[in-house]
Amino acid sequence: MSETTETAPEPRQWFSVALERMGATYAAWALEQIELYNEHHPVDDWHVDVEASTFRQGSVTVRMAPLGTFGTDGSWMWAWANTHMNPPGSQRLAASLELRRIGEQYDVPELVTPRLELSEFADARMVAERLLVAATGVLAGRGYGSVTVDTGARFAMLMVDDAIPRPQFDMTTVPRRIMQGIEVFPHDHRATVGGYLTRHGFEVEEPDAASLRGVRPDCTLRAAFDEHGRLADLSFGNSGSAG
Repeated sequence: MSETTETAPEPRQWFSVALERMGATYAAWALEQIELYNEHHPVDDWHVDVEASTFRQGSVTVRMAPLGTFGTDGSWMWAWANTHMNPPGSQRLAASLELRRIGEQYDVPELVTPRLELSEFADARMVAERLLVAATGVLAGRGYGSVTVDTGARFAMLMVDDAIPRPQFDMTTVPRRIMQGIEVFPHDHRATVGGYLTRHGFEVEEPDAASLRGVRPDCTLRAAFDEHGRLADLSFGNSGSAG
């Protein structure tokens, strides 16, 4: 009689289609903003005041909003679901509650599920970082941070301080920014280009399935995509000259 061997399920690779697309839309801009935040608030000795919603690193203190907790078991719990740390009705829950509202509106299961088992993925920590990049982009945050608390879990925060600068559009860095976004959220190149341009004040036009055009007073950008929807080319010009 032959023995049956149970094989372990393959680790998950991706979030739901809805979250992957949402992440793709904001990834390039979010990573640009996160880079700027890290320059403004470099790693140093730190202190979190949950009651006051502040995060200090070195001599710099910024306002933050709790997003969630990444547990030692690979689980993620949204701040709005963690009543031990954030009592219902607390003003500091505004950001995570807005994320849940967006999840309800656009049917994004990860944003409305109180606890996510990120241990189902091959690299739970990396997946948590992708989740935070998406959250920063969707909420137009100023950056995010996470620190290890006494239990070993990591407490994640969205930076909401107006003192943290916003990225300025720089035509010379656009290809790099776009490719960074595609690397982290690779499933919708068109959404990545369109989302990045929209956040930088472009009017985005989509004349056909193979192209996308962004226009603002100082310049025009045209993106071309191959038959698989992958970004094939970016070209720039004065407004009205590229098309």
